[in-house]
Amino acid sequence: MQDEKILELKELVSIVKKLRSKEGCPWDGKQTEETLKPYVIEEAYEVVDAISSGNKSEIMEELGDLLLQVVFLSDIYEEKNEFALSDVIKTVNEKLIRRHPHVFDKSFSLKEGECFEDAILKNWERIKGEEKKEKLKNDSGTAEKPSVYVSGSMPALHRAYMVQEKAKRQGFDFKNTGGAIAKIDEEIYELKSELEKKSPEKLNEDKIKEEYGDILFSLVNLGRFLNIHPCGALNESSDKFIKRFGYMERNASSPISEAGEGSLDALWEESKKVL
Repeated sequence: MQDEKILELKELVSIVKKLRSKEGCPWDGKQTEETLKPYVIEEAYEVVDAISSGNKSEIMEELGDLLLQVVFLSDIYEEKNEFALSDVIKTVNEKLIRRHPHVFDKSFSLKEGECFEDAILKNWERIKGEEKKEKLKNDSGTAEKPSVYVSGSMPALHRAYMVQEKAKRQGFDFKNTGGAIAKIDEEIYELKSELEKKSPEKLNEDKIKEEYGDILFSLVNLGRFLNIHPCGALNESSDKFIKRFGYMERNASSPISEAGEGSLDALWEESKKVL
């Protein structure tokens, strides 16, 4: 069985190389690491959707599509003589072993009174810090990133959530939900103050955008305290709005764009009772 799994992976690598060759597919042959970036993101989202659906065949298919992107990109870099798929696999294998001494290092032990989960987290951050220092030492042209850095390519709400999680690991966090709620109130007050400063024609749009962003960031923080991921919560609210708006469209006596405010309010309240 193990040999069959290896053979399947080798066949996938072989198929990709064939597609990239002169005798292969013109579209596949002209792809680069830059052109494939949107597909990596798209396939990752489709994996998440498939998992949410619970459809096993769909999950399997979408995981295959995501794996294809890894193999495809690795082949592109191999063509440039930079690295190959085997190097990618070796790198992640070494990282997993290095970052989990509590599993792979027989000499690992807890200090007296130390919590196992706390020890794991401290080790994780310490090892990542050592890796960062080593990387900077080997590549003097690489600028050191703050410990809370998260890629800007990530969806904004999830990125904010992960930034806050990293800050928490450094001990920078509110003590409770009360502090998080107070921060939301503070940010809303700052936005209202900015909106009230000048006439609409002279509003500082950059400052308003900044304050609005601070409110969103603070709301994400509250959700994190409540173990609510902002993306999931917002998607549920969007789905709820879509259903209620659909109810309004089905039951309105005229197109929504032509209906009066009173009629729309009544339909909206009716939709809330039904959906």
